[in-house]
Order: sequence, then structure tokens, then C-alpha cells
Amino acid sequence: SRQDRRAPSSQFRAARALLRTARLAMATAADAAREFATGPMALEAARLLLGHFPLPALCEALANARPEDTVHLLTALERLAEFEEIRASFFSDSVAAFLRQGAESQDPRVRAVVAKLLSRLAREGGEVGIGRLSEHGLLEASEALLMDEDTGIAEAAAGTFRAVMQYPAWREAALGAVDRLQNTLAGMPDVQRIRVLHLFIEIGRGSEDAFKALEGRGAYSHVLGAFITDDILLKMVSVELMDSLGSFPAGQDFLSREGVPEQLALNLTDPMCDDSVRLCVVRLLSFIIRRNPTTMAQLLPGRESPLAQTIAGMLETSGSESTERLTAMNAWANISLHATGLAFFLQWEGRLNTIVGMVSSMNNEVCKGAMAAWSLVLQDRPPPSQIVEVGTEEAPAMMLWEIAERRLLPAVVKNLQFKPFPDVRFHAWNLLALLVQSRAAAQIVVPSQEVRDLMLDFTSELDSQARIAKHDFVKALLRHNDQWLAAFLDEKVMKVVEEYARQSAHWVPRTAAVSVGQEAA
Repeated sequence: SRQDRRAPSSQFRAARALLRTARLAMATAADAAREFATGPMALEAARLLLGHFPLPALCEALANARPEDTVHLLTALERLAEFEEIRASFFSDSVAAFLRQGAESQDPRVRAVVAKLLSRLAREGGEVGIGRLSEHGLLEASEALLMDEDTGIAEAAAGTFRAVMQYPAWREAALGAVDRLQNTLAGMPDVQRIRVLHLFIEIGRGSEDAFKALEGRGAYSHVLGAFITDDILLKMVSVELMDSLGSFPAGQDFLSREGVPEQLALNLTDPMCDDSVRLCVVRLLSFIIRRNPTTMAQLLPGRESPLAQTIAGMLETSGSESTERLTAMNAWANISLHATGLAFFLQWEGRLNTIVGMVSSMNNEVCKGAMAAWSLVLQDRPPPSQIVEVGTEEAPAMMLWEIAERRLLPAVVKNLQFKPFPDVRFHAWNLLALLVQSRAAAQIVVPSQEVRDLMLDFTSELDSQARIAKHDFVKALLRHNDQWLAAFLDEKVMKVVEEYARQSAHWVPRTAAVSVGQEAA
């Protein structure tokens, strides 16, 4: 019977568990840790191990372990910390004492495991877990690990402090560490100093309140000071720091404060300025203008300004290296999000021709970057509902859409026709979905046999993101043009398109795509 067939299996499992228990009872802590570390990740196995060798015993075994046993004992401790049911055991006095000592171990493997354990206990233990870390002096141990020469150890320790800063009740404890770190910044080796400054930025990125607290203590002035310096090597090393600081709103606000944009812009007039610094400054200044359009008056007073000339020069670079062109296009998009920035570039016909032309670039990265930049500029600017007079606030938007309909649209359609790369097609469909907000653009797209064939070919996009972007295009086409669209499409085809818009991006009609295309003809 079925019950009889199950019985041997059940008995076998029970016997195997008894044998394993007996084996563990006779094993050393190192042997038991090896079996747990190399076996299945199961709570039952963890409890079986701890039943014979509690955490203090495993820590004691690690302190006296032979080199070949150390790895298994460390792995066992790491795996045990992953179980929420066991995590509280790490806060016993004896285990906490081991963790404090381990943070100062000469063995980097021990320091690495301690740093990871403390980070996990802080991240997953919540406010209560952080309180227990503080009670046992383990936050101070993490602070010491921030200075470790091993980057992985230091990053794990930084994770502990990012977790602590999430809880207002413990923020002062972390800020005390910030104060101590700032007091010793000047004497730190460059690697550790940059690492600490990066931690300040990451803490500020996670919480606006934390950013304000660190800004009030002068933490971000140290970041700025590392970049605005005559020390060329330090400036180059600080590029990534400044990019990080300028990548979120609070950091952009800090960089747009009085005097800072002008100090950054001075780098663009330095003939010895390193390319990486120049790229960084252009990115930062474009974010500053995007965040605070009033800085246009200082940073882009005219076409001869350093920022304008630098962007123009980057747009004209050629060759397979696309970083400068991509940076310049992103800067154009950031600045053009505001009417004053858009008007500045619309009046600069030569540069605008270049930006439109990049959509047709044979370099896929440039092509994608150009379409992404145009999408950013168009996404929150619906086409004007009526003709507006030159000189009014709406005039730049009207001019933008005229360029998009006459010059940009044909290039995007050609990308769909001739470029098979999924990432390019995603950007093309995404931009086309924005363009068909305009009735004039939609009435160019829909009669196009090529676009209709693509729209009705439900196997045209093999990549998931491209299929989703195509589906979004169809929904946008119907949403903005439903009143007249039926005049261009056969009734059966119109029903298929409407059903496609209602369904998911991966929907395929029962009728074969080829026959649908024939009906459209």
C-alpha cells in the first residue's frame, strides 16, 4: 500500500537524524561547524548544532581554532546569524565580548565576519537590535572597522552606521561617530578619508533629516573641500564623491548654495583640467540648474560662457568613445527641463541640430542616450493646445514640439525600422509614445505602413522591456487620438488595437499577426 511505501522513508529519516545527533555528540565544535557550514541551510540543522555547541562554545572554539577549521567556524557563525530565531543569541555577554575582540583580530577573515555580523544585526535587528549593539559596545567596534584596510570589511561596517541613522532614537550615537571621524579626517590616509566622506554622502542620501544633521556638522564641506583643491590627485579621486553628492535632491541643494556653482565652474576655464573632472563639473552644474533655475544667470549668461562652450565642445566630439557626448546630452536635457534653459538652447540652432542628429547616430550608446534625453525633455511638456505667440511663456514649448514633429519623429521611426537591438527599440517606442501626444505627430505615424506593420506584428519585440514600451505606445496612441484614429484603421484592426491596449504587453491575438497585417492593407 501507499502507507507501507512511505514507512521506510519515514523510518530512514528518523534513523538518519539519530545518527547525525550521535555523531554531533561525539564531534568537536569545529567538526560540527564544518557539517553545518557545508550542509543544507535549515533552521533544524542550526538548532541541532547549537544544542551541542551553543554560540559561546563556537566562539571559544574559533579563538583556539587550527587554520583549517577557522573557515568552517566563521561560515557557521555567518549562517547562524541569518536565522531570526537565533539572532538574539548573539547579544549575550560572552558572544558580544568575542565580537569586540574579533574586531581587533589580526586575522582579516575574523574581522570580515565580525563586520558582516554587526551589519546584519543592525540592519535586521531593528531599533531593539541597535540598542543591544550599543549596550555591548559593538557600535564602537564597527566604528573602528571603518578604518580597516580591507575595503569589504569597511563597507560592511559602513552598513552598520547607515542602519543606525535610520532610527532617530539612535541618530545621536551615530552622529557622535561622525564627529570623531571628522576630527581625525586630516590625518587619515587618502583611501580611508575618501571612504569616510563617501559614508557621509550615503547616510545623507538615505534620509533628508540625516543630511541636514551632517550638513550642520560640516560633513559635506569636507566633501567639497576634497574636490575644490589644488591637489590634482585628490581632486581626481574625489570625482566619484561629487557625482554621488550631486545625484540626489538634498545634495543638489547643497551644491547650489551661494558661491559653490561659481567655484565649480572655474574648473572649466582651467586648461589643465582633467577630463574626468570636466565631465563631473558639467554633470553637477546641469543638476544644479535643474534644481535651481535661478543659477542660469551665473552659469549660462550666454553662448560664450564656460559651461555653454564646454557642452558645445563635448557635443562635437567623434569616435567610438561616447562619454563626452552622453554627458553633454544629459546636461542639455537637465537644463532644458525649465523654460529658460529650453529657450537658451532653442535659440542656438547649431547645437540643436547636433542634438537632433544624435538620435540617428550609428553608435548605439549615443543613439539611446539621445532618445532618452529627448524623452526627459518631452515627458512633462504636453503639446500646446493652440498656437501661442512668440515671446510668451509657452513659446519655447511650442517651438520644441515643432522640432519634435518635423525633425525628431522621422529619425525615431527609422530607428524602429532598421535597428534590431532591444535596448535601442525600448527607447524608440518609449519616445514614440510621448510624441503621439501630438495629433500632428500621430497623423504622421499612423498612416505609415512601416509603423502599422510593426504595431500589428505581435512578435516584433522579443525583449520584455521593448514589448512593454511598445504596449505603452499603443495605449498612448489611443488615449490621445481616439476621436479620429478609426478613420485611418480598418474596423477589425481597430478592435485588435483596442484589445491589445486593454490586455498586457505580452498579449497576442488569436489571429496570426500576418493575417492581421493583411486585413490592415
